[in-house]
Amino acid sequence: MIKMEKTCGSLKCDVLHDGAKIGHMDGVNIIQWFVKNRYRYTGTFSRFITENPSDSQSGIDVDIILLDKNLVIKNARVEWMKSPCKNGTFHADKIESRV
Repeated sequence: MIKMEKTCGSLKCDVLHDGAKIGHMDGVNIIQWFVKNRYRYTGTFSRFITENPSDSQSGIDVDIILLDKNLVIKNARVEWMKSPCKNGTFHADKIESRV
């Protein structure tokens, strides 16, 4: 059984790669799904701006910090991007509270 449980979003988020800030994402939305007895997280973003253009690519693993919600999306893999600095999708392992 597939069940959509929660959604949340943020207008601007910080993006970390290996513990260092590499840029930010605009217009982030995430959905929590319950599929086959475990949670899955999928999300979208409208823009991914990085300090180094080579970091703005599909396949990169990042942590996304939703500043206004005090949440961290851990191990998010950017699955698809329309082009560098454009919109795309990601899948994440988990969401943690940031206190």
